[in-house]
Amino acid sequence: MMKTLYSFCFALASSLALNSCAQPAAELCQLPVTPISSIQGEGEQSPKLGQTVLTQGVLTAYIYPDTPRAGWLLQQSGPVALQTASQALFLPDDGRLTQLQLGQLLAIQGRVAEIEQLTSLIDVELQSCGQSQAKPLRIQLPLPEQLSWEALEGMWLRFEQPLVVNSTFGLGRFGELTLADKRLWTPTQIHLPGDAAKAHEALQERRMLVLDDGSLEQNPEPLPYPPSGLSAEHSLRLGDTFSGVEGVLIQDLRGYRLVPTRQPDWQPQNPRPSPPAPRQNGELRVASFNVLNFFTGADQDPPFPTRRGASSQLELERQQAKLTAAILAMDADIVGLIELENNGYADGSAIATLLTALNAATDRPYAMVKTAEQPGSDVIKVGLIYRPDAVQQAGTAATQPQPPFHQLHRAPVAQSFLDLSSQKMLTVSVNHFKSKGGCPRRDHPQFAQMRDQGDGQACWNAARLEAAEALHHWLEQQPTGITTPYQLLMGDLNAYRMEDPIRLLEHLGWQYLDANTEGPSYSFVFRGKSGSLDHALASPAFAALEPQIQHWAINADEPVLLQYSLEYKSLTQQQKLYAPSPYRSSDHDPIILTFRMN
Repeated sequence: MMKTLYSFCFALASSLALNSCAQPAAELCQLPVTPISSIQGEGEQSPKLGQTVLTQGVLTAYIYPDTPRAGWLLQQSGPVALQTASQALFLPDDGRLTQLQLGQLLAIQGRVAEIEQLTSLIDVELQSCGQSQAKPLRIQLPLPEQLSWEALEGMWLRFEQPLVVNSTFGLGRFGELTLADKRLWTPTQIHLPGDAAKAHEALQERRMLVLDDGSLEQNPEPLPYPPSGLSAEHSLRLGDTFSGVEGVLIQDLRGYRLVPTRQPDWQPQNPRPSPPAPRQNGELRVASFNVLNFFTGADQDPPFPTRRGASSQLELERQQAKLTAAILAMDADIVGLIELENNGYADGSAIATLLTALNAATDRPYAMVKTAEQPGSDVIKVGLIYRPDAVQQAGTAATQPQPPFHQLHRAPVAQSFLDLSSQKMLTVSVNHFKSKGGCPRRDHPQFAQMRDQGDGQACWNAARLEAAEALHHWLEQQPTGITTPYQLLMGDLNAYRMEDPIRLLEHLGWQYLDANTEGPSYSFVFRGKSGSLDHALASPAFAALEPQIQHWAINADEPVLLQYSLEYKSLTQQQKLYAPSPYRSSDHDPIILTFRMN
């Protein structure tokens, strides 16, 4: 990044308009200047857009070298402090500014423009006014309420506190992390929808910071973070921290991001959790697990790429190995599976293929629950597997493909079981409600109430609410033919803890089984915010058994890079970043419930 210092007159006169070559060298340096903060202004665009101005500042960074977006950042000279307008500008380098040097004090005249969202000076005349001891602005998160990131655009910043990793989603593709001063929560995980959720969201925007790698290269190799290298065994997890975070803040079409001027220091703070303790005699363990579109393509010709899951036989084998390791480590007697390909129960189907893999790796085999009719018409379905040495099926396995489960949602599956240890009868239902994505068109009158209402619950909330009520009434009718006070509904309800569908189920008498009494639970991370889309609710009698509840944090905290997929990875990364272990076997963490039955 450092540039060799040359005489400005001799090195640059041929390519830049330099008053210093024809006039005394001090001329521009001594003229009255417009402060950079006045050029920036307090809005998204400069109030002096298109005007020619003279200013002065010190060069703090050269960003994106050897690319069309290369350029220098010029920061107001002297001490800088928090203001409502930025004190830095961008000087795009069209190949004529390569002889400048960090720390150089410049007088510069040019026309104000907005380039890649950055307030810039173009068509410049400049002079060196010597060197300056520029220092970063020391800052802490969250930003003060009166400030926005726009007020810090282009500035050299140093963050005074350790920053917590909240997302690694862009690490593999773009070399970036999302940091904040603490773990961030999806607002409706901890607040009621509406004003409280919106206020929380606004606060979190002042807490979040994207740490870039200073490169425009996609799929970087080696990966920039963690500094010691990422591998299947050496992970970078959400909750880890970086200290000494320092860099220049830029804005582009992706938003604000910090381009580092030094490598921050990584501190692992969130070690991978061990597997749950083995189930003890007299206990019954039930789990719910979203298996990340486990597709075998058995009803396709050719089978690969599948419609939602593996793109090749090798990817399927890698996915299957990770899911097998995760499910067996749970040591559950009954497992509700979500996002299985809806291709029947025969050999080659998703559920049969996974079952075969599990049973090849354990001496306590599983069996599958089969419904008489296909569970819905969606390309994915839910399913149940169980261990016959712990429970036996009772009654008739049931599904409900009728409205409102005929579209949007996946049809629920329920089955009753006899717990062989206690001789108690229980009914388990596994569910998957409509996701928050794919909002209906604004001109679609049928779905007007399904649009995002701006209360934090995203779109399709009305559909999820309808499904919750319908699910309650269906289970109230004892669809398996077995009447028992011990009932459990679980699965991916695509609603966070404080959203309408969950609260409706509680109002209807279901008791929420919370995995964490000391703070919010989470099973999923979206855009840097944690929350739980995966839930378990029990009838009062079943909840009274006070089960041990665990969101086993093997997936949501792990980089997506460690999933089974081969896409966007070099041959080396395909090997180094993969292991047939439970970690990042899916994008959701499983819920594990252990009941003392006698």
